[in-house]
Amino acid sequence: MDMFACPFSCWLWKQTGVIIMDYEELRDSVFLGDDPYLAHVVSESGATQSEKEHLSGTKELAERNCPLEILKNIVISGALLHDAGKLSEEFYAYMKDVLKNGENARKQMIDHTSAGGRVLENITGRGTLSEFIGMAVYSHHGLQDGIEMETGTTLFEKRREKEIDFETVRQRYFQIIDKKCLVRYLAAAHADLRKICKQIDDFVQSAGGKDCGSKDFYLGMFERLTLSVLIDSDWTDTACFCQNESHPERITEERTQEIWQEAIAHFEAHMKEIAESGKKSPLNVYRDEISDLCFRAAHEEKSLYRLTVPTGAGKTFSSLRFALYHAQKYHKKHIFYVAPFNSILEQNAEDIRKAVGNSEFVLEHHCNIFYEDENREIVYKKLTENWNSPVIVTTAVQMLNTLFSGQKSSIRRMYNLCNSVIIFDEVQAFPVRGTELFHLAVNFLTTFCHTTVVLCSATQPSLARLKENNLFGCGEMAGSSKRYAAAFKRVEIEDATDLVKGGMQPEDISGFALKAFRKYGSVLIVVNTTRCAKQIYEELNRSCDEACRLYHLSTRMCPKNRKDELEAMKRDLQNKEPVICVSTQLIEAGVNVSFGCVIRSLAGLDSIVQAAGRCNRHKEVEMGKVYIVKMAYEVEQLKQLHDISRAQGAAGKFLYYFKENPAAFDGSLDSEKSVTAYYKEFFRDAGTAPTKYPIPSLGTTLDELLGRNEPGRKQFERKHKGKAGMPRMCQAFATAGKEYKVIDENAEVTVVIPYDEAAQKAIASLEDRFTPMAEQKKAVRILQQYSVGISEHLLKKLGRAVHRIDDAAALVLSMDYYDKKEGVLEETRNRFLNFGSVK
Repeated sequence: MDMFACPFSCWLWKQTGVIIMDYEELRDSVFLGDDPYLAHVVSESGATQSEKEHLSGTKELAERNCPLEILKNIVISGALLHDAGKLSEEFYAYMKDVLKNGENARKQMIDHTSAGGRVLENITGRGTLSEFIGMAVYSHHGLQDGIEMETGTTLFEKRREKEIDFETVRQRYFQIIDKKCLVRYLAAAHADLRKICKQIDDFVQSAGGKDCGSKDFYLGMFERLTLSVLIDSDWTDTACFCQNESHPERITEERTQEIWQEAIAHFEAHMKEIAESGKKSPLNVYRDEISDLCFRAAHEEKSLYRLTVPTGAGKTFSSLRFALYHAQKYHKKHIFYVAPFNSILEQNAEDIRKAVGNSEFVLEHHCNIFYEDENREIVYKKLTENWNSPVIVTTAVQMLNTLFSGQKSSIRRMYNLCNSVIIFDEVQAFPVRGTELFHLAVNFLTTFCHTTVVLCSATQPSLARLKENNLFGCGEMAGSSKRYAAAFKRVEIEDATDLVKGGMQPEDISGFALKAFRKYGSVLIVVNTTRCAKQIYEELNRSCDEACRLYHLSTRMCPKNRKDELEAMKRDLQNKEPVICVSTQLIEAGVNVSFGCVIRSLAGLDSIVQAAGRCNRHKEVEMGKVYIVKMAYEVEQLKQLHDISRAQGAAGKFLYYFKENPAAFDGSLDSEKSVTAYYKEFFRDAGTAPTKYPIPSLGTTLDELLGRNEPGRKQFERKHKGKAGMPRMCQAFATAGKEYKVIDENAEVTVVIPYDEAAQKAIASLEDRFTPMAEQKKAVRILQQYSVGISEHLLKKLGRAVHRIDDAAALVLSMDYYDKKEGVLEETRNRFLNFGSVK
């Protein structure tokens, strides 16, 4: 019986013979007497946690942490059911064995998730409610597919067929849980789930059907949100028991409001200090105007904005001003600042800390953070587990994994995205293949989760509409970008792609760059591949005289090496030294440098505009110069770089349209009309699948797996041949979570570079098998700054130049195969060395 098919009160009466009572009374009455059954044990101390204690602790945390009132009865029901399987005789015997024999106890994998879903279905019957709560119960130790992709069997069928001692579990369960109270929670959950489905139906209908996403996708996101609360509550209660600690205190709403007030006061004082102490600039009038528009928008109830302003317009501080005032007015719990690159994040994290005035308010979460002090490291780890801080500064990788990855540690954080303000900076740099997933997640957060989202970029991808899965109700925070484009115009962009027929060779672009260098005093060359950058650098190294300071930046260099080179180059530029830099696109966003001229190899218009942001950045002259050039096909070799190749093709077509009629695009390659026209061309070239996160091996997309899951439904129909009804929860959560990767790693292998004394010391620590585990972990964190990703092919070619630290599973590259100007080398510069390949 589907509970959605009969009246709520009728169903409750049939189950319990009672009418609804005040749900507040349920809080204390759901648990019965003591129980002897064990949920967790600590063998070293002999400490035990009973099943009742664990269910009670998990329920308490779930109720407290649940971010949406409409989900509260659902997550409480899941918390009460999630570990019912631990009441089996088999699990009880295992706990006793662990308590008695500790590490010598026989390791067992006992299914303790199936029983909870079976108890649920035994009460409610089969239907939407049992599937929705059951999915969370079954998945709290790992995501599950609603329908098995290969066989067409549903998750619920599989769990019904599991051989477990269900009758024993059921009897014991209702010795510690009052059945009537559980039923009342389920009845309330039933009513709330109906409201959720109604909210989803109303939104999809008002948004124009598939134009802004499917009902199945949004119901799946509610499922993930439920699971997030359950996982965090379960893990937290377990950790507190094992460490003999009380449940952690959450920041109260009153304290959160005080934090926003303190941060706002310091922010305004900080901005005033910057204005008074900094250089006077005519652009400051426009920066102040943009900031004031953001301030005004903060007092509106709208939940989705674009902040479309040119580079150098102060969007970091303007968007932060919006976030602080909006969070205070609408009682938001968190502010998130999300950036696609660590280079942007580290720079802006420091600015945000200074602006809010208290570093304790700000959690910076990305892979380059580590603390020498062990206690601070422990605190940091706990904070990053669930993002329970007022201001969180994190990467797009962490944020997108929280929304889509199959990792339980990522899912755990998701509920804290509710009741928040999220600033997505440089949104044009987010992965193209996940565009539609990102749109749908933003719609979910802004429509159902009381969250406000700000999309920041000088080149907004969402200005061009897709065939489906678009953003819904997005407003412009700073109004028309045309006014500010004129005010902040600092460069002229010239199309020089036809300069050399067939495209430029390294010697062609080297000669072109030297001419520009003599005219403008400093030149930045940005190309699409590390191979191309290295060839141009080598050509310039042969051509440049000693007066020129030549730099090279690429991902073949470890982060610490790049940082050192970047700092040296910044000093040279500030001192007006003659500089030429050859770089891959890593320099395009978040790097505060200013060149007299930029030469950009043909790429997407968004990349070209970002590269242009490194030219005449502080308006040192009236107008800087940016050239778009085309490299020869064999020099760049973009065959495997599909996104760049696709963007290059779309940009090439747009440049042709622009040349034919510049007036149609306001006579500027970086105008809003140009950006919109480029993205339309790009999405038209791309078709539909590339923006839906295609999975070629399965012949479908992630959008489909997390939505209707048509492949799974077809398998179900083939298997059941009309003899069984289609389940409501068909989404392939486990398959999608496994397939999802923010960045395509392309089978790269990480090698560590003994670049300096700190790296060498960390490597030595890992090589010493007597180094304590805490020190080894610290060494691994340090070495993230000294790591480079290389292909399997290059690894084989390097042979014995790479050695493995067995215990740490780390690969270390000999410095004979590393150059501090070029990065990883394929051949040593030392002709006396020849390691050969490993046999």
